[in-house]
Amino acid sequence: MKSNYLAFSRHWFFIVLLLCIGSLTANAAEKRSPSEGINPPVPPVQLQVKVFKSALSTQCYNNGIPLDVMVEELKAAGVEFTCAQRAFDGMAYPAVCGAATGEINVFQIFAADLPTVKRLGYAEVSSLPEYQDRPCEPTKVFKYDGSVQCKNSGIPLDKMARELLRKGIDVSCSHKANDGMMRPAVCGAGTGTINVYQINPENLTDAEALGFHSVNVLPNYQDRQCK
Repeated sequence: MKSNYLAFSRHWFFIVLLLCIGSLTANAAEKRSPSEGINPPVPPVQLQVKVFKSALSTQCYNNGIPLDVMVEELKAAGVEFTCAQRAFDGMAYPAVCGAATGEINVFQIFAADLPTVKRLGYAEVSSLPEYQDRPCEPTKVFKYDGSVQCKNSGIPLDKMARELLRKGIDVSCSHKANDGMMRPAVCGAGTGTINVYQINPENLTDAEALGFHSVNVLPNYQDRQCK
């Protein structure tokens, strides 16, 4: 009689245990998102940072490492960037021929590539206490209009725009500007006036073949909106 009772008890114990396990499994399934395990979670937006390296340019001399040289350096290292521009480190330097200019080449990269660029000698612009950041203008190109001081000269905007249009480069807007460089006030000297055009990013290489350059190579360029 006692053995029958123990067998009966064990039988019901296992039934209750199975019911409890089934209930826990059902509750876990209800809490789980319907798409969980099917679609991977959306990755967060990749953080971007700006890094720089000295252009090693000196006053009174047209020297230094061009922006496009460092562009090729980063490409060879497999580093992608969303912005490349010439700028200043913000430090004060004595006005002496041969002294440093403080010009730097700045690149906006993905944070994941920081270890790679640091091995190449780049550093974050956040390490420059006096650095003044400015927006990147990847779709604006320029060419000097050839004007000189004391004379009403210079190539009109529309004439230079036709040069781009003949090569199939669409121009969405244009305006006159200055390269931002200081020049002596002497009749016949250049004015620094440039013709600026906003084009599609994919046409940048074609525009450069015509002698145009991105305004980002001008460290003192102050952009303004096109009309």
